[in-house]
Amino acid sequence: MITELAVEHVEFTCGHCWHRWTADYDVQHYRDESGADWENFSRAGVPTDSPYSTDGAPACPECHRHWIGHLTGRHLLPLPTAPTTR
Repeated sequence: MITELAVEHVEFTCGHCWHRWTADYDVQHYRDESGADWENFSRAGVPTDSPYSTDGAPACPECHRHWIGHLTGRHLLPLPTAPTTR
């Protein structure tokens, strides 16, 4: 079950060349049948790992080294509603 939808504005600063850039990620939080909470990230409609993890850290556009981002803004989106039946 989806518990939250949001767009997260993530900022990155390269620790090598100090280039700064930002990116928006769509995030879907959900709870599975056993009660565990999960999240899925995507960027421009393409699934990706969390930008807050080493696996999901994008490459710096200048020197191509990978850096973990930090959240700078968050916009909640309305959850889809189930269609009503008559």
